[in-house]
Amino acid sequence: MKLYEQDSCGVGFVCNINGRADNDIVRWGVEAVKNLTHRGAIGGDGKTGDGAGVLTQIPRKFFKRIIDQLGYSLSSLDNLAVGVFFLYEDIEDKIVAEFVKEGIKVLGWRDVPIDTDAVGETALKVMPKIKHLLLDMEGIPEEQRDVKLYLLRRKIENKFGDSKVYIPSLSTREIVYKGMLVAPQLDRFYPDLTEEDYESAYCLFHQRYSTNTLPNWRLAQPLRLSAHNGEINTIQGNRNWMIALQNELEHEVLGDKKELIKPLVSYDESDSASLDKVFELLCLVGFSPEHAINMLIPPAWEHVPELSEEVKAFFEYQSLLMKPWDGPAAIAFVYKDKIGAHLDRNGLRPARYVLTEDGILVLGSEVGMIDLGERKIKEKGRLGPGDTIVVDLKEGSVKKTGEVLEELASRKPYREWIEKNLLRLSHLTEGKALGFPKDDPERIRKQIAFGWTQEEIKNVLQYMAETGKEPTFSMGDDTPLPPLSEKPKLLFRYFKQRFAQVTNPPIDPIRERLVMSLKMNLGHKRNFLKETPEHAKRLQIDSPILLDYQLKAIEEQTEFKVCRIPICYPKERSYNIVELQDMAGERRISELIMDALYEEIPINDLMMGIETLQRRVEEAVREGAQIIILSDRYINKHRVAIPSLLAVSACVKHLAKQGLSTRVSFIVETGEARDTHQIACLIGYGASAVYPYLAYETIKELCDSGKLDIHY
Repeated sequence: MKLYEQDSCGVGFVCNINGRADNDIVRWGVEAVKNLTHRGAIGGDGKTGDGAGVLTQIPRKFFKRIIDQLGYSLSSLDNLAVGVFFLYEDIEDKIVAEFVKEGIKVLGWRDVPIDTDAVGETALKVMPKIKHLLLDMEGIPEEQRDVKLYLLRRKIENKFGDSKVYIPSLSTREIVYKGMLVAPQLDRFYPDLTEEDYESAYCLFHQRYSTNTLPNWRLAQPLRLSAHNGEINTIQGNRNWMIALQNELEHEVLGDKKELIKPLVSYDESDSASLDKVFELLCLVGFSPEHAINMLIPPAWEHVPELSEEVKAFFEYQSLLMKPWDGPAAIAFVYKDKIGAHLDRNGLRPARYVLTEDGILVLGSEVGMIDLGERKIKEKGRLGPGDTIVVDLKEGSVKKTGEVLEELASRKPYREWIEKNLLRLSHLTEGKALGFPKDDPERIRKQIAFGWTQEEIKNVLQYMAETGKEPTFSMGDDTPLPPLSEKPKLLFRYFKQRFAQVTNPPIDPIRERLVMSLKMNLGHKRNFLKETPEHAKRLQIDSPILLDYQLKAIEEQTEFKVCRIPICYPKERSYNIVELQDMAGERRISELIMDALYEEIPINDLMMGIETLQRRVEEAVREGAQIIILSDRYINKHRVAIPSLLAVSACVKHLAKQGLSTRVSFIVETGEARDTHQIACLIGYGASAVYPYLAYETIKELCDSGKLDIHY
């Protein structure tokens, strides 16, 4: 498909802040998304687009007419629920059977009127059948309806799969009209949107510009509760943690059906779809939408003096629950009687708004999206970095960032919970001398074993020690790719930094210090669907790169059980009792001998070493360890080190399979890592902190020899 690149997604909403539903809101929303067409992409056929759509309240007056025309009997308009289905196979009867099993009255199917002339040839080839399923929720308490429909949707999704069905919306309140369209064709393709009795108090709209996924009917936005402009740069890490954390997730509203939420996210969907799924779940279990969005995409808060201590405590507590979904983002969201928008901490996406005196609020990627006629403007402005705006349709109020954050911070005693439970490494090391590790007579042997070169020491390590900066080079790299090289390479060389696929400027950690943080939290990562004092029981470090005295302080503290496990395995079958004692660590020597006598795999096999390591790590976690130090310090002529990146990733993956990965954090004590890329790889694959002991020992040797003029 030939795409004419223009700009990033267009997103926004139109609403009546007093909650009054009328057709003008829908008409304006469709007009706005049409005027954002240039923010999408158009296929070579001139009609196929990345996707466009709107999310509105269910137009009850409209559906009352439809239901009467179809001859269905509805107990009350308040009991109406509508499901929008993209069907790729004829499974309507099977889907209805699932609703009947759950005691939900099914009125019947409605074929959604569409005009296929409005669809491009490419999109038409993959277009699903688009149907509405009309439901009567009579007899189901109102407070249970959201959860019941959500769990039923997840059951259908898991049972039939994306290849057979996709459900854009299934709700008693919201309905989605979207497709693989160009925005100007939206209301032509869906004539429903032109009906005069189609009324809503809000219309959330989106024109998609896909970057990380190809255009798809399913991935058009709005999603179930949100529409997103931007991309999540940390998406792979966030998805990995969501998959790991889903084993911890439970909430009383989910009852005994919590297994239905798995998998919480998918690696095959867009980053926006994954974000929407987590946002939806948070709202469903009781988080307000403004709370959920600030938890997922927090603003800069650590170095912002204007924020109160209570607000800072709120965000620090949220950081203990979940990693931020960082990236350039402008997101519009809706849940129940609230609609709003939020900007990422860098403010790299536009979001401007206009509020009229008669209560019409228009927010979007650009100004002038719709013609408001002679209406008088009461207020206009834009969202800045990390800002939130929320409209409460029931109260008729508009709340901005300051009011929103103060209200969120006052809901629970976050500051008290943190002061009582959060252990800070900076407090443990207060007043302690920096110092260097002791001289190691095996240092040169270890440097050779870990592939150190004089060039690295002189051009990389020495430069970083002198300047405190990462070295950068303008020359190209003509060395062979690691898989094609005749010489052995460190495992780190097989990995490259994965950049965002749109034109985001690189982050400058010095000039943009305000929006950056290196803090990490160690210990048990608990169920993020609840907020309790126990969630604050973590060990906080200011940087993932540890110094000697910091590692010692972590090992000496008694709040969290620490276990040190070598990532070395024997080179030969025979060894003396001293070597056995060194290898055993906290294990019994008899157990280690049994490992050595294991006959199915030779003792010098790397796979044997990894399996033994995984078993020891699992045992340590089951015995209560919350911090595990994986160390290759014990390498010598009798013991071979598992590559540190392979060791930590194998342990994380093994614990994830056992449902244990959230209970522990890993510190990697390694002689391999000596530059930023290598340390970033270790953190990216599961380490919470790295202690590069051999790099420190090498720096000390450079100082002692006079090659570095640094006093310690």
